Amino acid sequence: MPKGIYAAASAMVTESRALESVAKNLAHVQTPGYRKETALRDGFANILADKGRREGIAGDGGAGVVSTGTYHSFDQGNLEQTHAPLDVGISGEGFFRLRDPQGVLALSRAGHFTTDSDGRLVTDDGWAIEGQAGPILIPPETNRVIIDESGRIYSETRDEKGAPVESFVDQMRVVNVPQPTAMRARNGTHFDPGDQAQTDMPNNQFNVRQGWLEKANVDPVQELVAMITIQRRYDAAQKAMSQQSEAGRGFSDLLRGA
Repeated sequence: MPKGIYAAASAMVTESRALESVAKNLAHVQTPGYRKETALRDGFANILADKGRREGIAGDGGAGVVSTGTYHSFDQGNLEQTHAPLDVGISGEGFFRLRDPQGVLALSRAGHFTTDSDGRLVTDDGWAIEGQAGPILIPPETNRVIIDESGRIYSETRDEKGAPVESFVDQMRVVNVPQPTAMRARNGTHFDPGDQAQTDMPNNQFNVRQGWLEKANVDPVQELVAMITIQRRYDAAQKAMSQQSEAGRGFSDLLRGA
């Protein structure tokens, strides 16, 4: 295949994957804790230059671009008040520790929680929220759940005279990792820390806010602008491939004496 056609085709594939990331971001603008995804790319010339091949399309080097994965931004999203007692948002750094139904660990900023039939604090998908003593269990007699800025959870009940009584339940584990962007996304909200060491966040570096949710860190206007830019690059690559193909066909006709 001529290098020019290959370069144009590779650009079309790469732009298609970039468009998938933008579409995913727009679809999750209202998803609590979603982290913006950006498609990464590199040039074949750079990749082959590391192997000693030079001069790009004119020599034995590469031409075109290639998708090299995705990057997730962990910038703070806006906090929105919901007044729901089990909605929790983190202001500052850190992640909630979760366990999926198979017990596999994940980290997340999504704080829309509920309780399951066993009284465990869980996500809508049944992922258990981890406290200092393991899964957080809300006592069945609880009338009101209170969560302070450090993530300490209290159960409010009533004594024989009807007066409120608060009992400490557990403290949510809010942790950080050295390289958040190196985590593997299990989806747009839950991330696998891999073998990175997790450290509990000092209380002065974050606030847990009960009755609030952190929204997706996605600006829809920026994503729409990115979508237009990607579409234009795709169209340009498509046009270039068509021109390269026509030029190649004309050269073949010349050789055949057509």
